[in-house]
Amino acid sequence: MTNRAASNTTTTNNRILWMAFLGLLMTNLFWAINAILARSYMPEVAPIAMNLFRWFGVFILLTPFCLPRVIKNWAMIRPHLSALTGLAILSIVFYNSLLYLAANFTTVVNITLINTLIPIATLLMAWRVLGNRPRLMQFLGMVISILGVLLILTKGQLLHLLSLKFSQGDLLMIAAVVVWALFTVLLKKLSLKLSSINVLYLLIMLGLPFLIVAYAIEAVFFKFYLPSFEHISLFAYLWVFPSILAYIFWTNGVLRLGAESASLSITLMPLFGAVLAIVFLDESIFWFHIAGGVCSLLGMLFALLPANKLAVLFKFNTQARGMSKS
Repeated sequence: MTNRAASNTTTTNNRILWMAFLGLLMTNLFWAINAILARSYMPEVAPIAMNLFRWFGVFILLTPFCLPRVIKNWAMIRPHLSALTGLAILSIVFYNSLLYLAANFTTVVNITLINTLIPIATLLMAWRVLGNRPRLMQFLGMVISILGVLLILTKGQLLHLLSLKFSQGDLLMIAAVVVWALFTVLLKKLSLKLSSINVLYLLIMLGLPFLIVAYAIEAVFFKFYLPSFEHISLFAYLWVFPSILAYIFWTNGVLRLGAESASLSITLMPLFGAVLAIVFLDESIFWFHIAGGVCSLLGMLFALLPANKLAVLFKFNTQARGMSKS
């Protein structure tokens, strides 16, 4: 009975880890499709408008579940309102708006590849803000990852760095990466005993007023857009998959597999983005895209997976082998 109970426990744990791993795969697929949709719908949908109506829809969907919890814990939340507002501006307002703006000027492949710098940028930001000095291997990982992005931005001609002119979209995505890294580091400093989905709800609630102001400016000076019935499928996808489900899957992946392994999964986004862009947008893939992606992956391995943490990523494989032997 003891062996059977242990076997059942191992099976359950193995299933939980595999579900967390698959959740991270789905998260990066959802985010890659988000970039595809941003690129394909930009001629019709203004970028700030897309961001506003995305998060407004998520806010409506989450309100019945999250608002009662927020009201119940308001006394605990109120002292952190200023910090939460700053985090909302960084994440809900700036990061997603910058991504959608970038989609006007660069390819999905570039968007997803530059996005893989997020873990490295977070590492550097944690060093600057929290004083967490990177290790030698982390420095090496940063150099390799930055090399990968430079290969993409220079189209494989690194000597062109001396006269390099970044595209607007590439610069916007680099700014988005910096913003998200700062958000991640500052979020770590905030000790708020609420579930992740309730924190997301608070960030949306506090970020929406700023998004409405940005939307008004966009509508008056650049392009006015209101959602139409023909775009309902677009926003339905944005509400559910890259927002709510991706957030839940990502949080679960961090909890079950560790932050390092979850961050490493971001390197899968360019793969999904490239395949989708080739199929749906007729974008081309060149050798420097592949080389840049490989550099990003190697950089993540060096920077985020020192030898003593490799077992975290491959824990589910070890358990699977143990199960097969028994």
